[in-house]
Amino acid sequence: MKKNIIIFLMILMFASLAYTAIAAQTTQRPSEIQDITVTLINQEPDPAEPGKYVDVRFKFDNNGSGEARNVIVELMPEYPFSLDTGVSATRNIGTIQSRQRGDVGVIVKYRLRVDENAVEGENELKIKYKIEGYTWIQPEEFMVDVQTHDAILSVDAVTTDKKTLEPGSSNNVKIKLSNKADSVLKDVKVRLELDSTHFVPLGSTNEKSIYQIPARDDYEFNFKLLVNPEAGSGVYQVPLKIAYSDELGKGYFKNGTIGLIIGAKPDLSITLDTTDIFEPKKAGEVVVKVVNKGVTDIKFMNIRLMPGDDYRILSNEEEYLGNIDSDDYETAEFDIFVEKNKEKKAVLPVVIEYKDANNNDYKETVPLTLNLYSASEAKKLGLVEGNGKVGFFIMILVVVGGLFAYKRWKKGKKKK
Repeated sequence: MKKNIIIFLMILMFASLAYTAIAAQTTQRPSEIQDITVTLINQEPDPAEPGKYVDVRFKFDNNGSGEARNVIVELMPEYPFSLDTGVSATRNIGTIQSRQRGDVGVIVKYRLRVDENAVEGENELKIKYKIEGYTWIQPEEFMVDVQTHDAILSVDAVTTDKKTLEPGSSNNVKIKLSNKADSVLKDVKVRLELDSTHFVPLGSTNEKSIYQIPARDDYEFNFKLLVNPEAGSGVYQVPLKIAYSDELGKGYFKNGTIGLIIGAKPDLSITLDTTDIFEPKKAGEVVVKVVNKGVTDIKFMNIRLMPGDDYRILSNEEEYLGNIDSDDYETAEFDIFVEKNKEKKAVLPVVIEYKDANNNDYKETVPLTLNLYSASEAKKLGLVEGNGKVGFFIMILVVVGGLFAYKRWKKGKKKK
């Protein structure tokens, strides 16, 4: 009897140990009747963008025949991902019934911030879950794609050595590109479409390239261009084409235009062309001639004769000449009266105002000298003609006076 009791107690003890071993095993990992699979079903946006948010959705499916009770999920974000302050990484998604999968699987959503310095490409994201009565289980890492939404390469500036490019001269045109992306941009090519323009490349072709431009960096391309000597003044558009690719090999193309100004400083000659005034205290006309000797046309020319102590203006003191093409001229006439002058000259200051072909304003004062002579000097130099009728009349008076004197003398002689 006592022997049977001992045997019974030993059986109970072994049974208890076996049950404890089985229970310990089930707390480590769920059995096959609770077959949970975790899937990253999507990220939005895809790809995620540095410095912004991304929504990630995980789906939990139970492919087993038994239910998974009180499932707890915990996200384990690491750089470059993070949760906002106060947002819990742990979620209790409740019980997942057997065969609850596919369209009825449980979806868990997290909103993550992506660091602004995140490296483009696929970045790891970890998550784990625990079923009631079991230890934590961590599936393999999931990959979240991070990439700048648009690899932006912008034209920051276009500069030239001289603001205006003169016909027949060469000038350096510098195009500064800036990489606005958070990653390297590769195989950057810049091309100026110079066909049907007034520009020709010097020392190189119309296309330049560089292997890469680092993130948030810039690079300046330099083109030396010759301007056609026959080019007219004005603003000209030159088509610009840019090609490049990002770190993942995606290609980008950009088309644009740059503006180049062709022109030259006007070259004018202002002279006193003709006049009929050569002596002081005379009135007459002076003609001012404006010659455009430069390669650029001028427009809206206005000329004004300023008042002076040596003369009085008898006509309108201002005259509008309008446009004067290259290698052409216009004239302006003014009526004046010259005062008595010991200096034998009168200085006529004229003010001209105009615009060039590119609408740049110009204003200058030019002193013109009117030389004066005495009457005899003017006759001697042939500037004025002598009065022949007056001389003839004086000669007649002399002859008549002589005859009259002779007759009186002869008559007095007879009386005696």
